Amino acid sequence: MRVLPALVAVGCAASFATAQRVVSMGIGKTKRPPPLHKRSILQELNNNLTGGGYYAEVSVGTPPQTVRLIVDTGSSDVWVLDSDANLCTSSIMQEEYGGGCIATFDPPESSTYTALSDAPFQIVYLDGSGANGTYFQDHINIGGTEIESLQMGLAEDSTINSGLLGIGYSANVAARDPYPTIIDLLEEQGLIAIRAYSLWLNAYSADMGTILFGGVDTEKFLGELIAVPVLPDGRTGIYHSFAVALSSLTLNYTDGSSDTVIQQPVPVILDSGTTLTYLPPRIADYIYNALGAVDDTWYTGLVYIDCAYLRNESGLTFDFQFGGDSGPLVRVPVNEVVLDNVMEYVEMGLPIPPGMPFADDVCSFGIHPGDQGIYLLGDTFLRSAYVVYDLENHEVAMAQANVNTTRSNVLEITRDGIPDVSGVASQATAEQTATGLPGPGGELPTVTVTASPDPDDGENAGPKTLTAPPAWEVAAVAAVAALSGLMGVGLFVL
Repeated sequence: MRVLPALVAVGCAASFATAQRVVSMGIGKTKRPPPLHKRSILQELNNNLTGGGYYAEVSVGTPPQTVRLIVDTGSSDVWVLDSDANLCTSSIMQEEYGGGCIATFDPPESSTYTALSDAPFQIVYLDGSGANGTYFQDHINIGGTEIESLQMGLAEDSTINSGLLGIGYSANVAARDPYPTIIDLLEEQGLIAIRAYSLWLNAYSADMGTILFGGVDTEKFLGELIAVPVLPDGRTGIYHSFAVALSSLTLNYTDGSSDTVIQQPVPVILDSGTTLTYLPPRIADYIYNALGAVDDTWYTGLVYIDCAYLRNESGLTFDFQFGGDSGPLVRVPVNEVVLDNVMEYVEMGLPIPPGMPFADDVCSFGIHPGDQGIYLLGDTFLRSAYVVYDLENHEVAMAQANVNTTRSNVLEITRDGIPDVSGVASQATAEQTATGLPGPGGELPTVTVTASPDPDDGENAGPKTLTAPPAWEVAAVAAVAALSGLMGVGLFVL
């Protein structure tokens, strides 16, 4: 049995929590729509749990207090709601922002809590929502693994009813001075070998996905992982966010024809904390015209589309390709970007615009026009992709997600970087059956950890080249990114 340079061989019966430095954390999904109130619905869609926001159950403090945090690759702070936060205690605010707090943290109940009174915490999202308070240090437990003395935000004022688990670059923290993030401490405390993790959201119809800190799961993707460079800030050269070059976007129709709607590189941010996908307005308009969608984001904040697409009767798909012709390609079925939530809004008083031919079978569309020059690939894209984020080498590797699989084969990411391995050959057909949310109070799906692939073992055997686009393509894309101004904007206005 030959060991690949980027893998660590372990016995099949071993637990990956001890035999490999991999921390597994399940993520659950909720479909609660945001409230209707005097602010535009679009503001709420960005950070509420529309169409499947993803959260993790973690515990904070000693003894542990369980909280649910939205998983966000687009930010870098871990923050929790104080039990006395204004949104948690004010009935007026709860009516305005759609209910009370999901889970809170009570500092006096933790013997390991340390207040950082000289470190104010304030974060404001692009939609105007946000939180503020102070920073503190305490232990946090994710997936059964305890991380000591993590700096976190304690929100005393908030317009969001859940804290966030930010897993981005430390340069993007909301503090005035960067500090070690949860990814940094996982590595510093020897819990993972490298600052890298993989994300598998699973299909829209599934209830659960997983994050592997320090590992990849070869059962969760198809074919080869292909890496593209993360784009730094065009002015400072600092890495703030997981921005990559979207080099083409193609609509594939059931009759075999296709339309390529993006032909020049567009910098986009891979952001699990955003439920929708935001593309340049002219590109979004082209897609709306092709699909007969109705853009009403200026009033109700929604884009309407025929629910026939939810059933994928057309067989339509979107091909997202990154980093040039040899970069990774992710195919997104149209039903993964159509959300059956409009009737819930109607029951809450939303007026559907008149004149739509599909008014009796209306859904919302998960592709919106981006503004402020910031374009995000959120959950409506990420559900179709398996993504490995390497903060050490500033790379993102992608492959087509193998959705609805119940099988798992976890491999550690070592200091050599993302493993040179391939996934499965074909899409899983079994439905996801795992229940419970991994973490405090939940159970993990069955996970099998294997040794490194043997070249004589057949399927999934042998090394695969982790490829990247040619240097000329990378250079061209980087130039476009620098000129765009996107890299200097960031995800948050501090």
